Amino acid sequence: MQLTGLVASPGIALGQAVLFAPPLTTPGNRDIGTPDQEMSRLRGALAASIGELERLQDRVKERLGSHFAHIFRSQQTIAEDEAMLAEVESLIRDRSFSAEGAVQLVFNQYIQLFAELDSEDHNRARSADLEDVARRIRRNLFGLPAADLSDLPQGSIIVARDLYPSDTAMLDTDRVVAIVTERGGVASHVAILAKSLKIPAAVGVSGAMAGIAFHDQVVLDGGDREIARVMVNPPRRMLQHVRSRKALQVAWRSRVEDYRGQETVTPDGEEVTLSVNLGSSQEIDSACTAGACSVGLYRSEFLFLGSSRIPSEETQFQAYRKAAKAFSRGFVIIRTLDVGGDKQVASIPAAREDNPFLGNRGIRLCLARPELFLPQLRAILRASAFGSVKLMLPLVGGVPELEEALEMIEVARQELVRERIPFDPGMEIGITVEVPSAVWMADALAQRVDFFSIGTNDLTQYLLAADRLNGDVSRYYRIYDPAVFLAIRQVVEAARRHRRWVGVCGELGGDPLAIPALIGLGVRELSMLPWQLAEATWLVRTTPLQEAALLADSVLASVSHGDIRALLDERYRLKSAELSSNPAIACERNGLCDQLHSRY
Repeated sequence: MQLTGLVASPGIALGQAVLFAPPLTTPGNRDIGTPDQEMSRLRGALAASIGELERLQDRVKERLGSHFAHIFRSQQTIAEDEAMLAEVESLIRDRSFSAEGAVQLVFNQYIQLFAELDSEDHNRARSADLEDVARRIRRNLFGLPAADLSDLPQGSIIVARDLYPSDTAMLDTDRVVAIVTERGGVASHVAILAKSLKIPAAVGVSGAMAGIAFHDQVVLDGGDREIARVMVNPPRRMLQHVRSRKALQVAWRSRVEDYRGQETVTPDGEEVTLSVNLGSSQEIDSACTAGACSVGLYRSEFLFLGSSRIPSEETQFQAYRKAAKAFSRGFVIIRTLDVGGDKQVASIPAAREDNPFLGNRGIRLCLARPELFLPQLRAILRASAFGSVKLMLPLVGGVPELEEALEMIEVARQELVRERIPFDPGMEIGITVEVPSAVWMADALAQRVDFFSIGTNDLTQYLLAADRLNGDVSRYYRIYDPAVFLAIRQVVEAARRHRRWVGVCGELGGDPLAIPALIGLGVRELSMLPWQLAEATWLVRTTPLQEAALLADSVLASVSHGDIRALLDERYRLKSAELSSNPAIACERNGLCDQLHSRY
């Protein structure tokens, strides 16, 4: 039997199915206590839940960094939400509800509300976080243990209706080889965590729970395609073929790893800077170990996300200086505070918005809160005295907000001059291009900044009006859509006219299929995750500019996401074949060989 879904985290896996269903937290027959007794139970469960979430944040921060830990900081904020808890208390005191009944009713109302919101609103996807928090509180009300996914048999493939973020964060990656879920989207929290843990994952696999039994042999073919194939109890010959493919995959990866640390220049001598995205100071060492020389995106919000207090100028300065010194051979691009949308911060209370992704986020929030913005600007300027630091402003949509931000930067400069605090007066200033208006205003913006860094994740969702966190519209969030590449070309051409450089810091920047086309479009800096550096180096060193330009022309002439994907797939397959004397290795990025499916 074969099932299909969407690739949430690429890869090929073979293992035994472990069906996972969260423990039931629905009460049996239990007498309801007095309101005071039920409130006491609720307070105890909340305290236990918040404690668990704090420990989970620490664990995720240690494994993956602060950028991923903020998922559980957001869940903690939900558990501490005074308005929701007031509704729960009202049901207990005024209507004699049990604590678990009140929690279930209130949370279900919010879950239903967010699920029914317009598809462009990220809150619809965040209903999974609400479900996760409600489940945790109910479990603690009954004193039940947490679901344990940390001690599974070796070679387990988890099959579930859905996995909550907290379930995924607890996986033992030495034992779990893949994830298959019926629900979820390719940009959900679970997909993001699985990709970071390097666990192949398929989501939206209809019929998985009914069609797969405990201990069934399962093959997940995620390759690097969009469609994932899940094969249940395949023939022995297929299993042998898959094992051979896994061995070839390891061999192919070993050859790619040989490129790590090599100079990133094309065969005709054009330099393409490869840098990394960092979400915290704790990630610096691992990035350096991976061979990173520069940071293309330093997410400064980690200092705000991990604390109940707004970090001082001095705290920020120390963090930025550490990064500047660590990457003294290259540069560090520090993005100013980018919260709002899917990133809420406890220390910066925000009004509830109907559509946070179109609300007070990024540069808008900074300009509205100069008491936050000015200390950060001062801290970044001060750090520029210790290395090549560049400042990047997020979510700039046009000239007015850019000029207002530049005025604030000048205020910070003048203050430091008066206080005789050293900084680099020539520090480069750039913007992230992630709003369609910035694409059309790129000429005017290029006259006022030193560089552009294209944030393809947000740019794609704003161009296509498809929330990247919403599984229901996953098929409309198309990273290879022609509109995305046309927008990139327009930005690059505007930058060239004003002798500015352009980088890409979104997911596309580390995408091995897209890298040659981006080079052909004129992008000269690519920022990615540290583990992607070796493959990106291989692609840069084996892609002549003329070849890249021809590929870019073909991409720009295409009219659909599918056409572009096919072009990039074919080019990658041929490039992989060049890397290896064994042509089978070329299939590594394209799942199992097509012959495999036609043969069985």
